Amino acid sequence: MFKVTVRNNEYSKVYTTNKGKNLLDLLRENGFYIDSPCNGNGTCGKCRVKLILGNNSSARAEEIKVLGREALESGYRLACRYHINSDIDISIDQNDLQAKILTESIQRSIELNPLVTKVYNVLEKPALGNSISDYDRIIIGEFNDNPFHLKNLELLRSLHDVIRKENFQVTLVIDSSDIIAVEPGNTVNTLYGIAVDIGTTTIAAYLIELTTGKKTCVTSLLNPQKAFGADVISRISYIMQNEHGLEHLNTLLVQSVNICVAMLCKQAGILPADIYAMTFAGNTTMQHILLKVNPSNIASAPFVPVFTSVVKVKARELSIDINPNGTAYFLPGVSAYVGADTVGAVLTVGMHRQASTSLLIDIGTNGEIVLGDKDGMYACSAAAGPAFEGANIKNGMGSVNGAINSVSLKHGITFTTIGNTKPLGLCGTGVVDLLAELLEVGIVDETGRIDMAWKPDSPEQEALCERITSTDGVNSFILCKADETLSGSEILLTQRDIREIQNAKAAIAAGIRVLVKNAGIWFEDIKNVYLAGGFGSYINIDSALKIGLIPVELEGRIISVGNAAAQGAINVLTSKALLPVAQEISKSIIYIELSNSKDFNDYYIDCMTFEQEI
Repeated sequence: MFKVTVRNNEYSKVYTTNKGKNLLDLLRENGFYIDSPCNGNGTCGKCRVKLILGNNSSARAEEIKVLGREALESGYRLACRYHINSDIDISIDQNDLQAKILTESIQRSIELNPLVTKVYNVLEKPALGNSISDYDRIIIGEFNDNPFHLKNLELLRSLHDVIRKENFQVTLVIDSSDIIAVEPGNTVNTLYGIAVDIGTTTIAAYLIELTTGKKTCVTSLLNPQKAFGADVISRISYIMQNEHGLEHLNTLLVQSVNICVAMLCKQAGILPADIYAMTFAGNTTMQHILLKVNPSNIASAPFVPVFTSVVKVKARELSIDINPNGTAYFLPGVSAYVGADTVGAVLTVGMHRQASTSLLIDIGTNGEIVLGDKDGMYACSAAAGPAFEGANIKNGMGSVNGAINSVSLKHGITFTTIGNTKPLGLCGTGVVDLLAELLEVGIVDETGRIDMAWKPDSPEQEALCERITSTDGVNSFILCKADETLSGSEILLTQRDIREIQNAKAAIAAGIRVLVKNAGIWFEDIKNVYLAGGFGSYINIDSALKIGLIPVELEGRIISVGNAAAQGAINVLTSKALLPVAQEISKSIIYIELSNSKDFNDYYIDCMTFEQEI
């Protein structure tokens, strides 16, 4: 057995393990959520740790390629490639799971008629000649034989005490035609629900006062499953390769939801028992994992999910810490890669009711795109990959403190960071800004190549020359020097990073063109372009146009709509009539599988360059 000392800032803890144990596996098993977008395949470089003491055995070729010799000589290793064969002492960096996550969205007026309601009832007291059952007394007293049902045995057993606790004054909690709870006294003013958007990268939760429809408070955090890969394919691979993989990822997700519930209750000063309904919007894989449904078939053709329709279950079946009689509703999806989050976003922006044609783009890992109007919609998933969320980028990171989120090269090098701290890396919006600026000054050419012989056009550009470099044979642009960063390492945009962005932006742009062709329209026929999600809402639209992420033909019609998926979940929570509407939307959308589209391949190649954008 060997000792492994793990240090994180001022924290340290010692673990014991067997010889040959993989270091990343050890860290994961002990609750360290180390970024690993490639799921431990040795390609992303994000699971870097510093070996302070121990056997710094020879690095594998992939470590040399990913980390570089200088980092290796300084003691850095990839946790996924390191196998423990001595006592070691390591230092790790863990970003706080509290991130800058978009929680606002556009809203429209809807009729307040929540999924769960409360009714106060003063029951007629029993007497000789009036000895009907307690249960019938509730039904007859309020509903005059309307078809309301009590299906919960535990609740039935509690009726005797509950209705007598406040002298036959009770409040009924009703979900559809079911009485799901009976509370003593008058509690009609205490009724809450939570809407949750579960993304591959982030989780956002909203506490809603169901008597008024008011948004009481909001919380968010990073999805801890990021430690097992940046995209859904990596998560599914983990599930398929590990006997208890589904159970493990489900546990992480449930724990995260319960953390959100606890945080919301603390902010609002309420009890979890006051929450009787939850709605979930998320991509199809996340919905499956939260329900502990095997998503394996999503990963390979013909990409068949187990379900895409509305799912309604008791919260206690999911081990979610709200009222044990509360209900969890899962919004419907369209396909394996166009999920309930997309349906929620369509519901929010109202494309299904509009006479004019609109385009909805959620620029995330899956790159969901919807085009259409009230007469029909087309959708696709462009599989942009996680580059826009900071993964697969050498110095990329999520939207956490220290992430560079905007860049300008117009008057020297200027940038901003989330939290106004010293920089740690680049989040997606920062990467797009930097690339757009490098294209504008000519350091990156129309093919995406860094011009190592670039000459400045003006004296104020001369300082950029020294930032063009080559390290371990990889051409790069140095945005931040080592002494300017929190980590003490340079922040670069490499040639490989640019290729990642080219692939991602080409996928989105080509997906848009495929839908336009299938709809039989022209770009000028599109009235509104809705950018949804955190990245789409924070991105500099001019930069997105410059790199060709959004076709230049759509300039002037672009609207950021925020977290429209979450707002869709809120709308369903507060207006139950919208649940069947969401189901209708999911059934009305025609899904285009891009992997089987020749048009997509042709457009993809055309969209790889920056020629049209410069």
